[in-house]
Amino acid sequence: MPEYITEIREAFEKKYLKVRLKDNSKLEEVQNLLNNLQSVKNVNITKNKRTDLTLYPSSFFNINEVDSEVKVQLDSFFSGNPIDPIPVENKIDGISDIAFEQIVDEINIFGNNLEKYKDLYDKFDEEGFRNFFLPHLNSMSKSHSATGETFNKIGKSDILIQDQDGAIVFLAECKLWKGQGEITKALDQLFTRYTRWRDEKLALIIFNKDMKKFSELISKAKSAVESHKKFISKIKERSSTSILYKFQNQEDDSKPVSLELILFNCT
Repeated sequence: MPEYITEIREAFEKKYLKVRLKDNSKLEEVQNLLNNLQSVKNVNITKNKRTDLTLYPSSFFNINEVDSEVKVQLDSFFSGNPIDPIPVENKIDGISDIAFEQIVDEINIFGNNLEKYKDLYDKFDEEGFRNFFLPHLNSMSKSHSATGETFNKIGKSDILIQDQDGAIVFLAECKLWKGQGEITKALDQLFTRYTRWRDEKLALIIFNKDMKKFSELISKAKSAVESHKKFISKIKERSSTSILYKFQNQEDDSKPVSLELILFNCT
């Protein structure tokens, strides 16, 4: 039996979406998650024979796009587990390598699910992709918050995750693929404008909407990353589209930072 069921309905010539959960103990948690989606105006808990959720589309989104976005969110929600990044002992603002991997794994699960819904991602620009990820990232941990376009150092990072005390545990930059040169610019931007001495866990997330040969894009992206002046070494490949690297901190060459290159094919 699936964890959830969606159904498009219509009343008074206005379409809405019904969501029924296998486990209604998660009803309020799912309501909060879906209330933050770009395509959703509001989500109500509706008491029928079996209590469910009723969703109404926001402006500029049709009901089919709402259904697609909800399915991506719920597929990712039910395939992963909520996490709480664990601070590394004796490291200010740091998180453990295990917690970093959990965050990256969740991003990969969510992005891979998104690749299935062309009608949804077709309309996304860089800001649209970023905003699409934020609700899911916020559902990962009760003690951490994910925000977009947030000031850190001298610029606004695309995705920033911080704990309840305001300590930053994860930074990510989202870019559409525009060639190898843009990868270098994105890394420069990430290191010089957003990464402080204390920041240790970073990601560069690339979305391909134009290049037909994705394997070639992967090769070019990896080459651009490994040619950067602050590059130290490749640590490991989680998959062909998620690679972990070690870089020098822009402010201190003796202090390494971890950076995950994550690639999604949205053609």
